[in-house]
Order: sequence, then C-alpha cells, then structure tokens
Amino acid sequence: MIEMRKTPETGVKTPAKISVMQIDQDLKDGISKSEMAKKYNIKPWEVDEMFKHSFLKGRRPSRKKALSFTFVDDAPKTTPEEDFVDPNQVTLEQAIDNAMDSAEEARQELQDAEAAITEMLSPTQFATPEQEVVSALTDSAEEVEVEEITEELEEDDTTFEL
Repeated sequence: MIEMRKTPETGVKTPAKISVMQIDQDLKDGISKSEMAKKYNIKPWEVDEMFKHSFLKGRRPSRKKALSFTFVDDAPKTTPEEDFVDPNQVTLEQAIDNAMDSAEEARQELQDAEAAITEMLSPTQFATPEQEVVSALTDSAEEVEVEEITEELEEDDTTFEL
C-alpha cells in the first residue's frame, strides 16, 4: 500500500547530531531541502552544506504521489499452465532436429549434383577396341603389338577424378 506523504513537523530545537542516514531516510520519504530546514530548525545554507557529503551529493527527494483511495489488487492469480502458448513456438530440441534435417537434405543434394556432373563429364565409351587403336597409331597396316600400345595409353592417362 502507498502511504501519503506527511509534512514534517517543525522541530523546536535543533538536534545536536544529524546523521547521513537520517537525511537519506528523509529523502526516501520525499522531504525536500526546505522542509528539512524546517524539520531540523536549521538554515537553508546549512542544509546545502550537508548535501556536499559524497553520499548525499546530487540526491533528490523521491516523489511519491499519494492516491486519494486505497488500491487493492483483486485480479485472479494465473498459474503457468494457464499462460498463453504460441502454437508456432518450437523447443530447442525441435529447432536442432529441423536444422539437422535441413543439413542432411543439403548434403544429399550436393551428392546428387556431384554425381550428375561426374556423369556429364565422363566419356561415353570407356574402352576403345584394340584394333582401332592399332590402326590409328600406325600409318601402314603393320602389326604392332597390342601390349605396347596399351602400356602407352596407361602412361598417357589424361582422365581426372572429381
């Protein structure tokens, strides 16, 4: 409950000691410097001197506005189960599963693309008949040993792998 701000009572006699914590409490209660001067029966310049203390420097009284009625909270208490839950909200586990599924799909698509490129770049015939190779390498119809030609072809292998 919020209490109304009370006007400080004017002191008849100046106290012998005024503590920093007293002034701090007065500020929390909303008492201004001029009201403190009246409360402690001191001059305004003396209040200014008190506020040169490092704890009080720059401090101002808190302003609490008093209500002219008593405000009571009678709203029903809600339990966590009754709180609104967004149906589109996902848990951390669901988000991780979705990310892993997406990564797996992307990996599969990359493998498919790699296979398609390999198929496009590979030669249509893997083996050339030996007689065609022999006739292409020799001008005359001389017989050249097939083994020598195959050895040369293996040395001049220009294929590449992806």
